[in-house]
Amino acid sequence: MKECGSGRVIKVKKKDKQMYYMRLNFVETLSDGMKRYSTKDLPTGLEATKRNWPKANAMLDDAITSSSSDYNRMFYHDYLDRWLEGKKPTLELTTYEGYQYRANSIREYFKAHPVLLTELKPADIHDFYSSLLTKEHFKGKQRIIGYSNRSIKDIALILKASLAEAVDMEILKRSPAARVKIPKKPEEKKLRPYVGSDQCSDFLEAIRGHRLELPFTFAIYYGMRRSEILGLRWSAIRDGKIYVEHTISKMKTTQAKDRAKTEAGYRSYPLTPEIESQLAQIKAAQDVNRALFGSDYQESDYVFTWEDGHPYSTDYITKEFKKVVRASEHLSSDLTLHSLRASCISILVHKGVDIKDIQTWVGHRDIQTTMNIYASTTEKEQAEVAKRMSETFFRDQPA
Repeated sequence: MKECGSGRVIKVKKKDKQMYYMRLNFVETLSDGMKRYSTKDLPTGLEATKRNWPKANAMLDDAITSSSSDYNRMFYHDYLDRWLEGKKPTLELTTYEGYQYRANSIREYFKAHPVLLTELKPADIHDFYSSLLTKEHFKGKQRIIGYSNRSIKDIALILKASLAEAVDMEILKRSPAARVKIPKKPEEKKLRPYVGSDQCSDFLEAIRGHRLELPFTFAIYYGMRRSEILGLRWSAIRDGKIYVEHTISKMKTTQAKDRAKTEAGYRSYPLTPEIESQLAQIKAAQDVNRALFGSDYQESDYVFTWEDGHPYSTDYITKEFKKVVRASEHLSSDLTLHSLRASCISILVHKGVDIKDIQTWVGHRDIQTTMNIYASTTEKEQAEVAKRMSETFFRDQPA
């Protein structure tokens, strides 16, 4: 088996950027006692800057330590923890917490069914995947049997990535997960909940007077994500436009970022007179509250805040929207804040807006995402058309 005795951080040019890589030096003792030497370059995911230099060297130290360990005696769940810790410096905090959340299911299973990393077989992976179809877990207070196909796929991606790196590090010759098919359970197809163009008045009536009326309006009118709404700052409202350039998101930890979710997420929207008027009212209220709270007022530049200036939390805006939905007789109980983006797309399609323009409006990186949402939101309309056609052609026939 090869072992890593040393290494160094190098720079590699990738797409007009200098990136840090780890060059590991391996030594392999052959059967005749001779030694064979080789090197392997592994990406750190870090751009070559002075700020990232210590991080890259810390990752190198971890890689050397990991590669020098006796993996013949390491259980897979222990390796998974080490792999996950090694990813931490290269990931956004919320992304890392998402990795941790998905890895929990893998860790729990393989702690209960321990197997050495070097002895992991495709059958072990298959059995793990199968267990996800029947595993009992909780979503809030709701007890659920079996993960959804989407969740199983996300968990499998983490497992495959960890084993792929073991292959890159020459710990394994091949990944035992490479050819194992991810199982799918038959799921009842549900129409994506959304507010159609014929329900806009019902929706506006439901949110009228709520302290979050304008954030909810932004979600359906502009198709803005929750993170983009909460991250909106007064400095981003200028020249008659609203610029999406800052977000607030949360997995376990709330994180503010001076960037959008994707490159397509950087976009701007025109201010309508109605929205501009509501923003002016919020600005005036904040000025009054600033004077009332004095030194206790939290300066943040955020548009949507409590009276003392601190921003709304991601959980608060989500829970309040669910309360609005439950209180309305005309809105689907399955409607979520995020589904207002689908509502925005549906309304734009109904108004005859080109699909490419819709993609730009809502900030989708891939037009297929826009098309998928468009297809699901039109199923309800197609069902209504079929009903009307049936009433027209077959209304006189006996039941």
